[in-house]
Amino acid sequence: MKIILARLVVFSCIVTMLAGCAAPQGGVAAGNQDGDPCAMGQSALAGAMLGALIGAAAGGKGGAAKGAVVGGAIGVVACVAVNVNSRQTKSAAQSERDYRQTRGVLPTEPVVVAYNVGLSKATVQKGQPLKISSTVEIVNGTNQPVQSIREELQLFNPDGSPIKNASKPFVGNTAGRYENAFELKLPANASQGVYGMKTSLWVNEKFQAQRDLRVQLVWDGTNAILLAMN
Repeated sequence: MKIILARLVVFSCIVTMLAGCAAPQGGVAAGNQDGDPCAMGQSALAGAMLGALIGAAAGGKGGAAKGAVVGGAIGVVACVAVNVNSRQTKSAAQSERDYRQTRGVLPTEPVVVAYNVGLSKATVQKGQPLKISSTVEIVNGTNQPVQSIREELQLFNPDGSPIKNASKPFVGNTAGRYENAFELKLPANASQGVYGMKTSLWVNEKFQAQRDLRVQLVWDGTNAILLAMN
């Protein structure tokens, strides 16, 4: 009876924690004052607390300790912070001029002239940032100019489950050529396996293109784990 009651209490605590951590409509959870929904310490702490509760329900004090370790790992891996840097390398007028020289008259609606995505390095030592670089070039349409450009990065665990959308997507408001860099760092306790990455491009809030990448987290036989392009 005591075990059943304890598990009911734990279940109630889990529901309360999940409700407290949820942020409506993609907002920032309460207590995250810096506005970063991917604060590593907070997500790990929440995961550890949740894991401890589940472990306690399953196996008492020993289960709580094991659950805290597992829960902390879940909390960190579920959220990866992404930094985005961007620079415009061609103005709208330059892109239009080049388009006319190679293809003739401008299109009636905005056109994506180029969209290339790749990893900056074949291998990255564990703990070092991984950079995904992209080049985007768009020309205005004669009937509709470019009013907004948005590129986002999504990450996937080896099992296919999403880790997190980029917290700071690239955003532009004019045609031209851009060079973007998404920089991220997988957590130290990330497991080996193939991680998927997907970039998506929108122009005037219309989906335009998607690119898929994969990186493999491997053990090199000594003490280092490398991220290798797959």
